[in-house]
Amino acid sequence: MQYTLTGSSCDIARIDKGTAILFQEIHPCSSIDQLEIQVTFTDIDTLSVAKQGAKIQIQCRETTHYFRGLTWALHHLREDSASKVEHVYLRKNGMMLDCSRNAVYTVTKVKSMIRTLAKLGMNDLLLYTEDTYEVPEEPYFGTYRGRYSQEEIRQIDSYAQIFGIELIPCIQTLAHLRNALKWPLGTDILDTNDILMVGNEKAYTFIEELLSSVKASFSTRRVHLGMDEAEQLGLGKYLKKNGYTKSADLIKEHCQKVINICKKLDLEPMIWSDMCITSNTGESYYAPHSLEDADTWVKPDKNLGLVYWDYYNVDKSIYENMLKVHGKLSTNIIFAGGAWIWNGISPNYSKAFRCTLTAFSACHEYGISEAFCTAWTDNGTETPVDAVYPGLVLFAHMGFHRELSQEDFVEEFENVIGGKLDDFYQLDAFDSLFVGMGNNTSTDNPSKYLLYQDALLGMFDHHVKDIDTASYYSHLAEKLELCQKTSPAYKELFRFYQLLALVLSQKADLGIRIKNAYDAKDLSTLSLICEEVIPSITENLWEMKLQREQLWLRDAKPFGYELLDIKLGGVITRLESNRRRILSYLEGNISALEELEQVRLPYFTCKTTLHHDPEESLSENRWHRIVSGCEIIDTI
Repeated sequence: MQYTLTGSSCDIARIDKGTAILFQEIHPCSSIDQLEIQVTFTDIDTLSVAKQGAKIQIQCRETTHYFRGLTWALHHLREDSASKVEHVYLRKNGMMLDCSRNAVYTVTKVKSMIRTLAKLGMNDLLLYTEDTYEVPEEPYFGTYRGRYSQEEIRQIDSYAQIFGIELIPCIQTLAHLRNALKWPLGTDILDTNDILMVGNEKAYTFIEELLSSVKASFSTRRVHLGMDEAEQLGLGKYLKKNGYTKSADLIKEHCQKVINICKKLDLEPMIWSDMCITSNTGESYYAPHSLEDADTWVKPDKNLGLVYWDYYNVDKSIYENMLKVHGKLSTNIIFAGGAWIWNGISPNYSKAFRCTLTAFSACHEYGISEAFCTAWTDNGTETPVDAVYPGLVLFAHMGFHRELSQEDFVEEFENVIGGKLDDFYQLDAFDSLFVGMGNNTSTDNPSKYLLYQDALLGMFDHHVKDIDTASYYSHLAEKLELCQKTSPAYKELFRFYQLLALVLSQKADLGIRIKNAYDAKDLSTLSLICEEVIPSITENLWEMKLQREQLWLRDAKPFGYELLDIKLGGVITRLESNRRRILSYLEGNISALEELEQVRLPYFTCKTTLHHDPEESLSENRWHRIVSGCEIIDTI
């Protein structure tokens, strides 16, 4: 199929390259030989698309809105006529891609993400890089971590501009700098192991180096400075040197110094807002706050962009109150929601969907004009990044809808992503073991701790002792095998998860079966476990691990995979050790298995397991806490 673009020369110049790229990717099917695409850019907050015969007309405000409209139209070419009108609720709508939890995504993968954002009509991409970008003056900054070179960022930036997407640096200039500060560069500038020392001139020289690198790499003037979760601010070396200072005063002082650097470099900053609130209240970020009390708070510069991040709440009143509180602090409020791919091995769409819909209900009413969807990957990027798509597409959808239109959302997902939404949603089942599909707002993550826990220790066995995990995960494995056929573009992703389900179908209750057989002196069952069950689990684990390795190396640089390799390899090693221990007992070489003499205590304080109160959570996302009762992270 051939096509021609009509409209003003200026308008065509904005879309020419991107249109050619998306035509190659979408491969539109139609009997039309010559397609005419007419585009008109306006100042109206509306995206309208009309297809009549061999002509497509698109009226829109933003370049990415054009690509959203084009994507829809190209999937309706078989119809003689079709039309669609959407209201634009967000001036800026984007995604934050976490490149700091060991996975630094390749330039090729980020370009693929950019095309996806364009097809969704999203116009921002924030690269979250704590220390994973090049700073020429600091060779240790991001070393051995796969950091982006300045040239790589420029490549990504140039590609984003083709689609009208603004690539925005999302860095850290206060806390979350543990990986950087552990090197010699941190010796003179840290307060605690994770936080810079406020008022230290060397620290501000360092920050200026960071921001100068950002300015040299990104074309935008906008920069996200981070500054979140600095709970120990002023309580380390600063305290010893200067005495106690209220964290609210430290945040204000630090913000102003960094803002001055931004002004010097002609950058427009924003920060996460939590420390501006918690340092004043001494309470949690989301605790109810009085608007009257906010009048007396120590506040940052009124024009500083404040990012209200909320991935957790399903109560609309919390969002409403938080937005009002933010209005007391800044004239520039940005909302950040979450895709929930950080809950362990598998995504939590239950939480992502409930929180996103509730958040947008409040944001639309409050008139928020800028938002982005975070794709955090806590604890080492165990979940493959393609699992982000359901949460991301929903976030994009709500930028063009007042309420969820389920039919349009499903169509949008399948047109843009090239897979079935129902197939992806099967992944929600991994961690919905206790509450049922779609209900995991408590963020349980049994698939992670049942995978990693040691079978002889059985630290989490108390919580699955009355649950038929074998049938549950076997049934899920069967469904995921079908998903590989119905969503072939994601065959490798669903194969990985099918193998995880097969592993869990045998391993989730392995500790319980071993303990029961041991207590009953059922030697034949113990022998069967050694000779058949454990070898079967390890066989699936090996294939699962290799599948995850392929997914990682397809999407990200190799740096960081060594830790996930160690985690998954550790499960295999411990199963083999468990097998040797049990065989030693069966052969009479030892009289008892001390691990199995240990009483299985509840790990969580949750009173019930099945259909438990959503306010209680059966979640443990820290690998080092799952694999042993002993200490991995120890002092020397």
